[in-house]
Amino acid sequence: MDTNELDQLKADLRRMQARLEQLEGPAAEEPVNRRNMLRGIGVAAAGAAVGGLAFARPAAATDGNNIVIGNSTQTANSPTLLIRDASYSAAPLVGMFHVTDNGASDDANVGFASCITAAATGAGFTTAFAGQGITYGAKLDAPTPLKLTDSSGSAAPVSGVGGGYTGQFKINNGTLFMCVDHSGLGNDPVWRRITGPAIAGGFHAVTPGRVYDSRPVNGGVGPLVSPNSRTISVANRRNPVGGAVVENNFVPAGATAVTLNITAVTTVGNGYFGVNPGGNTTMGASAINWTGGQTIANGIVCALNASRELTVIAGGTGTSSNFIIDITGYYM
Repeated sequence: MDTNELDQLKADLRRMQARLEQLEGPAAEEPVNRRNMLRGIGVAAAGAAVGGLAFARPAAATDGNNIVIGNSTQTANSPTLLIRDASYSAAPLVGMFHVTDNGASDDANVGFASCITAAATGAGFTTAFAGQGITYGAKLDAPTPLKLTDSSGSAAPVSGVGGGYTGQFKINNGTLFMCVDHSGLGNDPVWRRITGPAIAGGFHAVTPGRVYDSRPVNGGVGPLVSPNSRTISVANRRNPVGGAVVENNFVPAGATAVTLNITAVTTVGNGYFGVNPGGNTTMGASAINWTGGQTIANGIVCALNASRELTVIAGGTGTSSNFIIDITGYYM
């Protein structure tokens, strides 16, 4: 294409653009369908693009109709289908690319106010969305960057039973599972429970801190005598000398369990302590055992109640002891 031909093409394109604006303007006798007009200038626009002419303006449909990209069988309410090849099914919602901010739209049941949704339904199409990059496979940023749909309609996954593929996640009644191994032959997946309502959560190690000392000189109320119990808070760190609070929320709200050392001091008789979540006074197991006159410590892990409390139970006959609780970490 020589310079004269390119100049002529640019002039024709400008005249068509001016005519298009005139027909779409308020003074037009009747609205003109943009699709028909665009069809008329398609060849000119393609030639101008080759010549380096920049021509861009927002699309609009003054007659109120939707602008639909797709084949002739689609309607204005059909999704836009990106067709892979001639054998690919063009049924609605198969291989769909969908842009919407309308929570009531009939899309892939992905929640409300979706910006971009992808769905794969029908025989043979099992992947809704896939991405691969040198640095990131996918990168999401939002107050809730990723939400996995609960699949409680089916049973919780069990290792060695049913299906599962390495890297697969599944949520059942709020508990997250991940399949960590699957040979691909037979029903032999290996599932791991990651987190959920009954899981303690991630462990947070802390510099050990005292949260309770029963000795009156350090703020306590004296020894615990069998077969009684005492419920104590582990929320705040205290000064080992005098027992004054030196750090509030040392074990923060929401903690579900703690790692601790329990020390029995000024012991009388041969006894033991059990440690339970706050409010549970049933002696199920001993956390520490002592003989009279002995000072002894032991490290344990114990669940907390919602108020960050533990219940210590004294066991044995005619026994008593003061006790100290030091926290070494907690689970959230």
